[in-house]
Amino acid sequence: MNGFYFYNLYGESTMKKMIVIVIMLGTFLSTGIVGCSSTEEPAEPIIFSVLYNEEENTPFQTEWLILEEYENRQNVILNVHLRDDADYGTAITQTFESGNIPDIVLKVWPDTIKNYASAGTLLAFSDYESLMPNFMDYIKKHNLESELDKLRLANGKYYILPGYQRENQVQQWVYRRDIFKKNGLEIPNTYDELFDALVYLKEIYPDTTPITASWGGAHLFSMMGSGYDIPAGWDGTRSYNEAENRWQFAPATENYKELYRFLNRCYQAEILDPDIFTQNNEDYYNKIQDGRALVTVTWITPGFDGWNAKLEENGFPDGEWAALPVPESTIGIRALPAVDPFKKGLVVPARVINEPYFEDLLIFLDWAVYSEEGRTLTTWGIEGTTFENTPNGKAYLPNIKTPKNPEGMLDITAEYGLNTLFNLTENEEFEDYKKPPEIVAFLDRSLSAGETAKLAPQLELDSNAIEAIRILDEKIAPYTAETGQLFIIGELSIDEDWDGYISELEKKGYKTLEEIWNASWEE
Repeated sequence: MNGFYFYNLYGESTMKKMIVIVIMLGTFLSTGIVGCSSTEEPAEPIIFSVLYNEEENTPFQTEWLILEEYENRQNVILNVHLRDDADYGTAITQTFESGNIPDIVLKVWPDTIKNYASAGTLLAFSDYESLMPNFMDYIKKHNLESELDKLRLANGKYYILPGYQRENQVQQWVYRRDIFKKNGLEIPNTYDELFDALVYLKEIYPDTTPITASWGGAHLFSMMGSGYDIPAGWDGTRSYNEAENRWQFAPATENYKELYRFLNRCYQAEILDPDIFTQNNEDYYNKIQDGRALVTVTWITPGFDGWNAKLEENGFPDGEWAALPVPESTIGIRALPAVDPFKKGLVVPARVINEPYFEDLLIFLDWAVYSEEGRTLTTWGIEGTTFENTPNGKAYLPNIKTPKNPEGMLDITAEYGLNTLFNLTENEEFEDYKKPPEIVAFLDRSLSAGETAKLAPQLELDSNAIEAIRILDEKIAPYTAETGQLFIIGELSIDEDWDGYISELEKKGYKTLEEIWNASWEE
């Protein structure tokens, strides 16, 4: 019976007592108090409890290879407490409130844990950096000192072991490259050039809806907002004006007005999908795959083989979606939405400092999340079992299913548990391997060109400010969303009705919203 099942059979408290006994016994043996044999017995595995967000399509398996490797390489057994990924945020809150917190809580955001950290519920990792050399090397190697400082609370300490990723925006504009080539059109460099090209194509292909999007347009508006130096769509409404060092309500700015103006221009020219506010994902993908859509925005990391195959099935044998370099907006800005280099991290409860395995826990986390060996195990797996080293770097074995190898039979996440538990830091070689070469080259070019917008600074809000904002938003948000649609479809005139719109926003309290933000910022 392996340690995992043994632990579940006898329970947590019993097992912890047995661990203490084993440690004491080891001390007696080393000093010669017990027995006279010089042969050392193998140490009993150490057990750590973990709160884990189980995903429906990759259910947790006690036989996962990665769990065996943790035991073989680090003498660690994980007692995994499963929670539904779809409601994991609630599960974290309930766990914290219960006071019965596992040794490790995975996949948490900094904002989620601030109050608990301030209350002394969580461990300050900053007090134990000497036990985490791999973490400190990782921060130094990737020049993340300033990012780590953003995680510190007012007392100067940080309570989360963070995950990081490249500031490489994988959400991009995409277009039907075959259609543009067939009609002798150059790659659009600006919004105006894109507009002219799509108006021209609409005349040739009258049944198309050239620009389409999903999620009620929220994704498209987010992408376009960056070109107007404002948050839009699902990026919210709070905009930082760096020149004035103040926060503004974005939908009341002149830049937002110009965004509406361009979208209205597209709508009037019939190149913006009239169903953009109402269509579901199925309708959206039908337009992508049946030849009606010519431009959209999406995550490009998997490439477009799937979309192109559907185009071929629907009578477009040369149909080809491709990434489109971000065009410059009508106010002269070429930008994509900012990328937060921080990914979800992990926390541990403060009580572990009193556990006999405290240092072992930090040493294990340091290895699993930040060491080269731990990161390779999490992503690539085991050499000879899942990957091989080649002259060109690591490569998965032929039976492993990836975006590059959809014919592979083995899903390493579902079968082995790879890329699940401690996949907090981006393994760049692993991430790039999964992408088609053209996508890797495109993203490298985009990163080098500095097309991703600068991330806004962090604004700290106390509970009173958060509640006041919530109350104001109940009036402001629906009005802003409804009026924005009316500006885009032309039922309200951007030039004639804008002042009335701003006046109504004032009545609903948008300036009070700005005052709360800026008062918090000044503090």
